[in-house]
Amino acid sequence: MKHLGVALAYALCYAGLREVSFPYWVLFSGFHLSALLLMPRRYWPAMAVGEMIPLACLSLRCLDEFGWAWSVLIVIPPVALAMPVVRLCQNRWRLFPSLHGIRTGGLLLCALFASAIWTAANVATLLVTQLPPGYVLDYGDVIARWMLGNDLGVLTVVPLALLLRGAMGRLPARAWLGAMLDSRFVLECVSWMLPALVFLTWIGRGAAGEDIRQAARMAMFLPVAVLVLRHGWQAVAVGGAAASLGVVLTIPADPDANSLEAEVFICFAISTMLLLGGRITALNLRDERGREDTRQTLALARRALFFSELRAKRASESLEQIRSAIRVNHFTLLERVRQMLPNFDQRFYLRQGTVVQEQLYRVADNLYPVSWGERGLPASLREGAMARTLDESGVRYLCLISGRGLSQLSSSLHLVLYRVVIELVYTACQRHQATDVRVELRGGYFGGRRWAVLRVDAIEDPARSERVMWNTLLPRLAAMNAGVQSVHDQVELFEGRVRERRLPHGGRVSLIFHDH
Repeated sequence: MKHLGVALAYALCYAGLREVSFPYWVLFSGFHLSALLLMPRRYWPAMAVGEMIPLACLSLRCLDEFGWAWSVLIVIPPVALAMPVVRLCQNRWRLFPSLHGIRTGGLLLCALFASAIWTAANVATLLVTQLPPGYVLDYGDVIARWMLGNDLGVLTVVPLALLLRGAMGRLPARAWLGAMLDSRFVLECVSWMLPALVFLTWIGRGAAGEDIRQAARMAMFLPVAVLVLRHGWQAVAVGGAAASLGVVLTIPADPDANSLEAEVFICFAISTMLLLGGRITALNLRDERGREDTRQTLALARRALFFSELRAKRASESLEQIRSAIRVNHFTLLERVRQMLPNFDQRFYLRQGTVVQEQLYRVADNLYPVSWGERGLPASLREGAMARTLDESGVRYLCLISGRGLSQLSSSLHLVLYRVVIELVYTACQRHQATDVRVELRGGYFGGRRWAVLRVDAIEDPARSERVMWNTLLPRLAAMNAGVQSVHDQVELFEGRVRERRLPHGGRVSLIFHDH
């Protein structure tokens, strides 16, 4: 049943395309080759049978006019003549290495061989045709027009059919239309390439002189060439078909030598751009694979960062539990000693215990901010260990957080922002250039991705610099610091950028991060 449906559909399509085909623009030749390239080989016999139906009707209708020999030869389906060529090219060159790409060189050779076979079959049919008495044919001109017409029909239809096959094969039917509307390639075709071709076709049809008409025909391939450089052979599929249609519309009803030159130019232009477009597509696919590999590598690194921070969080929680246990045991021990020795002064030991607990707290906070679990990133930046350290050492610190969507960023990026701030502040304090520190953080959403912008200003006031306790500040910040290089590494991990700028009395570092 499927084979019968294929045969009937093929017969209807072939009969329809014969009505809009001309000797210098044989569209059904492109239909033949497209069907052979895209249909499974088990349906090839059904296609041949389907083509024989309209050919048999044509043979019976013109039997008295052209003779028995012509009527017999015309029934032979051209699609069957091209089957060995297509099979040989498919086995030899593997015309479709992937769903997105084609081997344009092999496709052009296949089109050339098929066009030559169909031209030879047409010439053989013409040789046995009963012609009117005294009717003289220029076989050289006829062969050239048939060859160019078949090749032009193939170059017009086949790339477009392959483009539709690739576009519809990647997406389900419901999502295909939406993807087409969102495609930049479709937008550029509709917005400027097709209007330019329509304008040049209008000039070519209305031109009074042949020179203007030829110039308009040649200019039709300029917008196509621009689009080919951006999108590869897919641009040839749409632009080449539209440009060939535009050139054909400028050819008069009675073709002359200039029309033959136009056909040669079309075939040469489409073939050349198809080769160039195939190479550009291959380069674009290679770049896309490289970008995809980079994205996967970054995703893997971000996952590794997440798990390392998770381990640091657990270690920090363990230290907090140990600190709490030490505090309880220390107070219990001091209470028992005080009961045994009434004159025992426990203030010294209380101070020592407090120092030990504070050291444990800083270690735990360096591993994973203790205030993080309570109020998240804003509390850690405004009231965390770094903020207290700066305040206790005499450095003015201000943190401003604005924008929407900051809370929806990933926890990994939150931790990266926190640690980057610490590293930038330590770098500025290390040079004794940060008596005032201002941190601004803003989050947002654009282009399907969330982003965060961080700006750290470090201002130096020489009068206040002498009152800052650098000897106390730097060691405590150094314990939380991982080095300047880690800033650039973490920015690259989230596909961000770093920008440094000098201020009149200090410096500014601006960073942007992209979250996934």
